[in-house]
Amino acid sequence: MKIAIEMFSLVIGLTLGCILFSSIISSNNQTADARDFYNVVVNRIEDSNCNSAVVNACKSEATEKGYTLEVEDVTIYEDQPSKHVTLSYAVTLPVFSLFGEDYEKQAVIEGYAR
Repeated sequence: MKIAIEMFSLVIGLTLGCILFSSIISSNNQTADARDFYNVVVNRIEDSNCNSAVVNACKSEATEKGYTLEVEDVTIYEDQPSKHVTLSYAVTLPVFSLFGEDYEKQAVIEGYAR
């Protein structure tokens, strides 16, 4: 009987550990996806020389993906345009949804496109 209880508690512990680790991996994947999208947006803006049509296209694509993209013009010299790019996104931890509570944290990536 003692072995059955030990095995049962071991299985429950391993299951909870797997759920926790998969939740951590999921949140890291969300952060990596947002950072990849941010890098693509900055590269597009830089390659287009801060074209407003490209900026608007990037904003609409960010909205489709569930992100909030803000682009502010911080140009000092007319021949060297630059933009301040801010990407806001939500990171959710799926392990909390198992207990009926949605836990979501806002994260921000900021930088410049020159």
